[in-house]
Amino acid sequence: MVKFNQKFWLYNLLVWSVVSVFTATQLHLKSLQSGQASSWLSIFWVQLAVWWVWALITPIVFMLAGKFRIGKESYSNSFVLLFISVGLVLMYLGIYTIIWLLATSGTASWESFNNLYQILFVNLFHWHFFICMAIIAVVHAYTYYKDSEAERIRGVQLEKDLVSNQLRVLKMQLQPHFLFNTLNSIVSAIHQQKTEVASEMTTGLSELLRISLNENGRPVVSLAVELNYVQKYLQIEQRRFKNSKVVYEIQEEALQVEVPNFFLQPVVENAVKHGIAKNVGAQLLKISARVVPTDQLQIDVYNEGPPLVQKEGGIGLQNVKQRLYSHYGDTAELKLYNLNKGVNTQMNLPAS
Repeated sequence: MVKFNQKFWLYNLLVWSVVSVFTATQLHLKSLQSGQASSWLSIFWVQLAVWWVWALITPIVFMLAGKFRIGKESYSNSFVLLFISVGLVLMYLGIYTIIWLLATSGTASWESFNNLYQILFVNLFHWHFFICMAIIAVVHAYTYYKDSEAERIRGVQLEKDLVSNQLRVLKMQLQPHFLFNTLNSIVSAIHQQKTEVASEMTTGLSELLRISLNENGRPVVSLAVELNYVQKYLQIEQRRFKNSKVVYEIQEEALQVEVPNFFLQPVVENAVKHGIAKNVGAQLLKISARVVPTDQLQIDVYNEGPPLVQKEGGIGLQNVKQRLYSHYGDTAELKLYNLNKGVNTQMNLPAS
């Protein structure tokens, strides 16, 4: 609904004032051509008074056009608006007649009014009828635009809510997956009477869960924060695999890039589970990150161990892929491939 505020009235009067300038100029040129020259200013004041009548009628047209909107289920409103337009134009021509008589002769008898009204009706009715219909068209165009914009914003919000819910579900799937694996490792350490290892792993798990809960409401974090999660996780895992060696090759510029919260730990966990844990001779796990010239953040997680069998990865990597797609669309990718004595997981994300 259009608001009839100060701004509306300013633009309304300005539009009809501009129309007054054009019509006054046209009538002045006609008077010069006929040899009965009239002052442009005197013509302008009359035209201004006449067209400002439309400025007063315009809000009425706006309200009625807004009330009787033409749509798929309201075609009958078009006939209502036609009758309203005819009535408004007849009223306008009556006011036009009175203003013209008072401006030219200073009096307005019924006879002079009737005669001039008939002349104006024959010559001007169709023009002002089209003006009225044009105002109705403007109202409909404006209201349909506002409705469309509101619908678009509502759609965007619904899409954001959907993506947010999807990410929340995926995180709920990933966190228990890690938690259960770690608890199993702690239980295994207890069974092997490695009480010191079990105690350190329990403390590390407590710290990691505390960080995870504190950061749970943030959809994105810097890579530096994400690597802090990973380091806490690997400190736990290194209690299990004493011979494992973790190497970080992180470009300084990459640390400030924002990434989805808690997305890297499942990838590292996958490398430990299917690499380091599967082969006695597997020791090296390397995490590297750099911003490449294509303005992408490239993250590689390499692990020694058995060669790749399932190229798509398990549920953990599938969830990470889904999270990346939900966050970045087709501009991000995750791929696995055999490299040297192990497997490399490479992720490419937009760096800005």
